[in-house]
Amino acid sequence: MVGYSEVLQTIGAMIIFSLILLSATSMIQRNTYMQIEGELEQEVIALAQDVIEEARTLEFDQVSIGAKTPPENIPGDFTSSSSLGPGSATKRSQFDDFDDFNGWEDVIETEHGKFNIRAEVFYVDDNFNKVNYRTTFKKLKVYISSKYLDNKEGTSKYSLEFVRNYYAD
Repeated sequence: MVGYSEVLQTIGAMIIFSLILLSATSMIQRNTYMQIEGELEQEVIALAQDVIEEARTLEFDQVSIGAKTPPENIPGDFTSSSSLGPGSATKRSQFDDFDDFNGWEDVIETEHGKFNIRAEVFYVDDNFNKVNYRTTFKKLKVYISSKYLDNKEGTSKYSLEFVRNYYAD
């Protein structure tokens, strides 16, 4: 009987050790997943911020490009809300005013994978709500999605926004 109790104790110790090892492995896997997700989210923010910073360096509207004086009718002389977009520019490097990013889409590949980027520019009122008429405020919304940042519903979309005021330039 004495020999059997030692065998049972050894089996019990092995079961307890296996449970501890399984729990530790699960925790390490979860921490690794969270670390990778954090790195991907940082990449998303960096890509969106790059687009926003580039747009900030451009003129507020087409009518202010190279103008020595402000438009006579503000905001009436600005581009209509239905005409916001790149106009004749076909590449991002050709954009010359803030709203040229409206409708722009691209796929950017980094060391962390491929990211789909889409931008939308629209006029907003004093409360930053989207409007269909000209104001001195435009909002740039940059959407980024990636199959590597997914959830149960499918691909996650991240968006960053920037509101620009004509008078703040």
